[in-house]
Amino acid sequence: MLKKISQIALLVVSVMTISNIGFSQEEKSEKEVTIAKTSANRTVNITRSGVYRLSDDLTVRSGDGIVITASNVTLNLNGNTISTTAPGTGRGVAIVGASGVSVKNGKISGFNSNVTVMNSTNVVAESLQLVGLGLAPNNGPTEVGVTIINGRAVAVNNNVITSTNLGIFVRGAGSSGNRIFQNVIVGSGNPANNLLGICYNPAAGAPTTEGPRGDNIYNNVITRFNFALAISSGSVSNIFNENNLASFSGGFREPGALTTGGGTNISEGNLEVLIPATILP
Repeated sequence: MLKKISQIALLVVSVMTISNIGFSQEEKSEKEVTIAKTSANRTVNITRSGVYRLSDDLTVRSGDGIVITASNVTLNLNGNTISTTAPGTGRGVAIVGASGVSVKNGKISGFNSNVTVMNSTNVVAESLQLVGLGLAPNNGPTEVGVTIINGRAVAVNNNVITSTNLGIFVRGAGSSGNRIFQNVIVGSGNPANNLLGICYNPAAGAPTTEGPRGDNIYNNVITRFNFALAISSGSVSNIFNENNLASFSGGFREPGALTTGGGTNISEGNLEVLIPATILP
């Protein structure tokens, strides 16, 4: 029986009984781990390299949905949804201290940060639906689509982000060389809850005001936020080009952060238009 099991290419792991899953380096090229639906409502921790596939929707009672701390991980949500019963809290998928991670193909909804990349490099988040619940801000954004904190070479591509207070939040002097490309970022039906489309800031509690540098923010559609883009004074040498910006108050909250206003960031080929702050269904 053991011999037969060892020959099976697909290893099914139930997170009802196992919260830390993975397999050895020797097995990773042969086997794929399927993360099954759980009734335990607890965080799934991926601690070893490999290819993981979500086989059903995953709902957590509180805290984080899936936390990846291993490098060289591919997480395929396989069209399923990760959600929480404690709206505006936790992280849907968190990548922490890892390299070579890819997350794709599914929906993440209702978390404080639906995708978080922290102290990680060479990360791809693509083909995701990141859906907020239209919650009101609470001393800052209650819902964020993607948060990058001190991340390098992070690609956020071809995602649809809706009804969050803040679409994409990039923070920290350790953030550099990231590409935010061809995302659709749209605020909720209530204009009062829609703060910023994309924001560049120093990391919380950092000893300096230095922010991200050397990123490319290209060809995104950003609509129904107070301001489409915000750039702190310490966030320098970033390139914002060919984005479509339809906001209530303006495309750039801090135009002085751009080269034309005496700053060091570059804005080129962006299309800006103001739209009325109407309430939508």
